[in-house]
Amino acid sequence: MKIFAHRGWSAGAEENTLEAFKKSAKAGLDGVEFDVRLGFGGEIVVVHDHSDSPDTLTFENALAYLKNTNLELLIELKEYSPEFFARVIELLTTHGLKGKTTLFAFNNEARQFPWEAKREISLGIISEYPHHIKRDINLYKPDMILCGWGNKKERFIFKLVWSVLSLSRTIKKYPAVKFIAGVAYDARDIAWLAKQGLLYGVTTDGK
Repeated sequence: MKIFAHRGWSAGAEENTLEAFKKSAKAGLDGVEFDVRLGFGGEIVVVHDHSDSPDTLTFENALAYLKNTNLELLIELKEYSPEFFARVIELLTTHGLKGKTTLFAFNNEARQFPWEAKREISLGIISEYPHHIKRDINLYKPDMILCGWGNKKERFIFKLVWSVLSLSRTIKKYPAVKFIAGVAYDARDIAWLAKQGLLYGVTTDGK
């Protein structure tokens, strides 16, 4: 089961920064998950919420560093337009990173992805609840499903549901799809998820 740092390395105050990516690379993690959106100046930036800070990391600068690492990339698009999507693909292509990247989003954005086009990059969707998984796979035929995990209450419900349904049995139904669970908050979460079997990976806060 691969370990992906949530928001680059969200423990501490450095999420979605170059420093976060450097920590993940130094720690020998398998990959990083991070967010991109259009900044107020029209440049693509690595940030979860809108920010006009001059210190916000640009997507291009992030890729310039990441292309020299072994990190696999899970990139959440916080917004969607054909032009924005095309620009993201263009930058990934320029830096030679399409082959180790999956672009994904919540349903509002992901449903607009060019699912029917010839797939030039891996695409995924966040299936927030277990009953969304079958729907999303039938609708979009994604390369990756990202399962919800959430806060303390949601994690309890997640464990309860998967204890009945069996996460590994669900994954076996869709052998062509990679499953990622997130977000794991600590080592106990990661250990529980690892025992479920067949997960491609988990995103974690790195605590």
